[in-house]
Amino acid sequence: MLYTLSGDNVEITDALRGIVGEKLAQLNTQGTESTSAHVDLKINGSEQTASGTLQVDGQDLTTITARASDMHAAIDTLIDKLSAQLRRHTQRQHGRQK
Repeated sequence: MLYTLSGDNVEITDALRGIVGEKLAQLNTQGTESTSAHVDLKINGSEQTASGTLQVDGQDLTTITARASDMHAAIDTLIDKLSAQLRRHTQRQHGRQK
């Protein structure tokens, strides 16, 4: 999956890039090939935020935001939310094809 990763008050290290890449790769196992993703990481005081948008079948799914006190927890929550959104999208697509 192609993805872009940007940060606001966050240094994008190779470790963060690797974690986000691994987590996004897990989304491709749900039966729908995501063509691309965009993830924004932000630190605002003690709150750490991860926002992401998946582009599936030429459509942008809703931008999802996850907040936590730890960046890794925010990324995990974001991926869980994106996974649920992708699952709903896939179910809607299969329902229309019948």
